[in-house]
Amino acid sequence: QPVLAQSKLATREFHAELSTDDQMRVVESPAKGAADLVVDLKTLEVKWKVTFRDLTSRPTAITLHGPAQPGANGVVFLDLAPKSKTSPAEGTAQLNDAQVQFMLNRWSYIEVSTEKFPKGEIRGQIQTMRPQTLTSKPEL
Repeated sequence: QPVLAQSKLATREFHAELSTDDQMRVVESPAKGAADLVVDLKTLEVKWKVTFRDLTSRPTAITLHGPAQPGANGVVFLDLAPKSKTSPAEGTAQLNDAQVQFMLNRWSYIEVSTEKFPKGEIRGQIQTMRPQTLTSKPEL
């Protein structure tokens, strides 16, 4: 049984605002976006929705990275758009304990890469949202 399953909360919600502000290098782009994620702490399943607009070129990857504190780079641990790189990108996947801990500790970020900016056009650090209830699973 996962260590996190001992939590009294059934789920945790996360949010990230995506922009060029969090990129590690200068990126000239009007692009903006947002990401909402819900993790089931018992099964470690994550559900997400990532939206974006005004990219300078076609998106090539939408990815979740960690461990990385703000201002640092991490490795990709989840492809958030394996089939289609369009907005909104939605899906579900299985995480492991370490990946969920990265998210809970705010050591994860979401990045949208494009043809013009293959190392990332917009990025946002994941923030833990305040729990709404102890038993219900929020819908995205």
